[in-house]
Amino acid sequence: MRVLVTGASGFTGNALIRFLIQNEDVEIIGITRGTNPRPIPNTSIRWITADLLDRDHLGEIVSSVLPDAVIHLAGLNHGTPADLFTTNICGTQNILEATARANPESRILVTSSSAVYGYQGTSPITEASPFMPRTEYGVAKAAMEVLARMHHRVRGCRVAILRPFNLVGPGQTGAFICGKIVRQIVEIEKGKREVIELLETQSSRDFIDVRDLVRAYWALISHPSFSEGCAGNVFNIGSGRSCAITGVITTLEKITGKTYQVRLPSVPQRISIPSQQSDNTRISSVTGWTPQISLEKTLRDMIAAELVRTSG
Repeated sequence: MRVLVTGASGFTGNALIRFLIQNEDVEIIGITRGTNPRPIPNTSIRWITADLLDRDHLGEIVSSVLPDAVIHLAGLNHGTPADLFTTNICGTQNILEATARANPESRILVTSSSAVYGYQGTSPITEASPFMPRTEYGVAKAAMEVLARMHHRVRGCRVAILRPFNLVGPGQTGAFICGKIVRQIVEIEKGKREVIELLETQSSRDFIDVRDLVRAYWALISHPSFSEGCAGNVFNIGSGRSCAITGVITTLEKITGKTYQVRLPSVPQRISIPSQQSDNTRISSVTGWTPQISLEKTLRDMIAAELVRTSG
């Protein structure tokens, strides 16, 4: 299978490619906007630098690759509303259009986000839950989903949509809550700071290890009945458990054997999404996929990776 991965040098893209290179029957082509993708220990990967907003260039690339499958990871999760809407919606339009032109039989996975749900209460969230985004990012991803469904329904694209919940894993940056906490704890261990500084600690999230996530991508894209069982559907990808930020800190204290002081703003932070928890019934019933990595193991691996990163 020839697999084209957009956003291949990002956090999820890096984990996905490391997973895919274990399969000798997969030919990997990675699209990245930058010129310096993360180092991958495999020389057979073909890297292509491209901007998904350059419609003509992207069309040429996809026509030359003729992918059997496209895993669309590229997008923005931070930025101005104009950047979020343009990148997530127009970039997705361009990759869907180019793929349909080059190989109408190609399988396509489009990455959305649990941000489209917003806050739905404390019960596990199913794919039937309505769009209730509370950020511009969530709105952009909801619009992207409508676009992808249109391509499937009207233009016959074999596209499935994934809604990952909160990602965690080794190498995650400080732009995400667990990455931020882990980096600060390592700084405390190295004597570079004294306390963990956060905006709030009361919200709860469904944290899914990126290594479990990429197994879900493969379970879907390689499904023997992709057209019948996957295309046109939406799939939640989460751990199926909700954990408060205080619980993350408690788990890290258990791992390190230390106790950490947390400093919060003097004015309490407004929490727009108090909690989220994924219902994974659909993907489990279709593919048999279930999450395997506990949050404790994830956090242990994140600390180890951060210590290696900062060892110089």
